[in-house]
Amino acid sequence: MDPEHLEKELVTLKTRFPELDEEYISNILRDKKGHVGKATQAIFKAGGEGVQEAEEEFYKKYPGAFQGRILRPEMCDMFYLWNISYDGSFVRDRPSKIFQDKDGKEVELFQQDSFMFTPGDPRYENHDYFDSLARKGNSAYNDGENDFGGWGTDPFKTYDENHILNERCVIMTIYELEVILHVWKIPLLGVHPYTNEDGLRCNYIGKEVRNRVKKKLPEGWTRSASKDYNGLWCYINEEKNIVQWSHPLELE
Repeated sequence: MDPEHLEKELVTLKTRFPELDEEYISNILRDKKGHVGKATQAIFKAGGEGVQEAEEEFYKKYPGAFQGRILRPEMCDMFYLWNISYDGSFVRDRPSKIFQDKDGKEVELFQQDSFMFTPGDPRYENHDYFDSLARKGNSAYNDGENDFGGWGTDPFKTYDENHILNERCVIMTIYELEVILHVWKIPLLGVHPYTNEDGLRCNYIGKEVRNRVKKKLPEGWTRSASKDYNGLWCYINEEKNIVQWSHPLELE
């Protein structure tokens, strides 16, 4: 809360909300103890002249992990675009992204908070198995240290029944895949064969906005998702007293 810090953060907020009174912005910033992210969210909630436009621009800059998808039923393929700078499981209290399925029906993605299925349901026979693979591959601290990388960590690799990490030598069903993507919200990268509702073999293709690969954090680093910036990952090294937005390996 030192004056230099407050002045720096105030400049950021004035740029973000050019139509609001400076004293009003300053008071909110002080109320939020100099935290520009929390002050921004408070202004979004309160509203005001030019705030709606500023909010739209803010979330264009901080769009979250899920960027969009393309369905190609005639080719039996689906493409998802991700930004791994964000926590894929983060869901902010804003309107959902709405898409149309292959039949033209509107569907709402990434809003399920729970998942239940009947034990023995053949559609989810390998649910626990693929869920475990996807979670380990998405961890910042586990897997990825071997020559093969973790499951779903590389946008240029194929994760099929022949992949060395696939000990059961099976592929997902569309139902198991949708749980990973839409319920657990894991940014799954690479080519993943699956069987659709008719039992036909198809491909899910997960790409990253900058073609980045998920990398394990170096020793001494942790990460935390910032809810004020749509789940943007913040990387922390307490021993070196470093806090930054960029993955430490991206700076090397």
